[in-house]
Amino acid sequence: MSPQFTRQHDRGEKLREAPMSLAHLSKLTSIRVISPGYLTDADHPWLRALLDERERFVGQKRRDWKVRISEPLSVVAPQRKLNVALGVLERLSRDEALRSVSPRKIRSVVFHRAAVEPDRAKALAEAAVILDVSPQAAMDGLFADLPDERTLMPLSTPASPVELAHACNSAIVASLLARALRVRIVARGQIRAVVRHARLMGLLCHAAPGVTKEEIMLEISGPFSLFRHTRIYGRALSSLVPRLCWCNSYRLEADCVLGTAGTSVGRLVLGSGDPVAPARELAPFDSKVEERFAREFGKLARDWDVVREPQAIEAGDVLIFPDFELRHRMTGERWLLEIVGYWTADYVRKKLSLVRAARIERLILCIDEERRCAEDLLEIDARVVRYRRKVEPRAVLEIVDPGALKDLPTSPQKRKASNRLRSQGEKQVG
Repeated sequence: MSPQFTRQHDRGEKLREAPMSLAHLSKLTSIRVISPGYLTDADHPWLRALLDERERFVGQKRRDWKVRISEPLSVVAPQRKLNVALGVLERLSRDEALRSVSPRKIRSVVFHRAAVEPDRAKALAEAAVILDVSPQAAMDGLFADLPDERTLMPLSTPASPVELAHACNSAIVASLLARALRVRIVARGQIRAVVRHARLMGLLCHAAPGVTKEEIMLEISGPFSLFRHTRIYGRALSSLVPRLCWCNSYRLEADCVLGTAGTSVGRLVLGSGDPVAPARELAPFDSKVEERFAREFGKLARDWDVVREPQAIEAGDVLIFPDFELRHRMTGERWLLEIVGYWTADYVRKKLSLVRAARIERLILCIDEERRCAEDLLEIDARVVRYRRKVEPRAVLEIVDPGALKDLPTSPQKRKASNRLRSQGEKQVG
């Protein structure tokens, strides 16, 4: 059986005995490329037959469905691909035991009555009266919580042959990534969402500049380089692939341990255009704070363009991913702006120090006063804008273009304060 269809198990407790390691990997002179057997348009007919057959068995016992799938479909299907498709359908299923009374309670009552009433029919009838169900319902629900006795329900997400094929291909890739020692990704465009997702999932990830200015390279540790939590980590790693589909272009290379003995290595190569399903499109903004700032600053500063998620910038051997680039339409002057989430004073100091060392002069940090994670005080810095609930566009404009504020009307807050003072003065005079 080819490696992409081999069922993977959690090897977290066995990795200490695995013969393969990153040190051994670095000594290999050549690694063969893995060619996954993706599902294509040619597989759509038997996928349709499989979906139709499953729909026909909705409402029946799972044991009946198991018997059916052990028999040939009306359209010939490659067995290995069929196994992958059946596994995907299992994950999309939401089989339930449709009973008003729990099977455990039914068993308790029925077995108790059977212990005092030797006649089977009478014991079942007495139990049914106690449970307030019919004798047949009590009999049907006796073991309804066992997997094979559950009722086959409709798929939680309806799927077409095309969608099922994409899901199967994603499962094939995931099964290989679950055995990866290391992963290297080179991508262009929309890479920020990938980096954000990698960090959110807790992946051991390092972002660095690529060969060209447009490229970013990610080095990620694979599950087989770890000693614990390999199954969870493998799932987190595979969840990165659908995000890559939104990049302008990408290439993923994963060195994977092959075979049950784990003595050989193959390289999975995945790139733009490969038949894997993309993730749902991300929202244009990460938060309401960012969305509100972009909208309000755009209205306030008519001569400035607000560019969402600009190109990452180098700060030593680290990449910084600003949230916005503020670009003056006439002069071409550029400022970068980053809205920080949870922070400490030490974190902000190190961030500013890193920015200064990299000679990045025009970067503004906006920090939320309500998300401070330590009580230490932060000294005043001209490039730090403090805010609560929303980033004040005027405070940012005062840094990037102080002269533009002179031509703007008074802010609503200042106007209210001025009116309040004027009202108080009139009362005192009266």
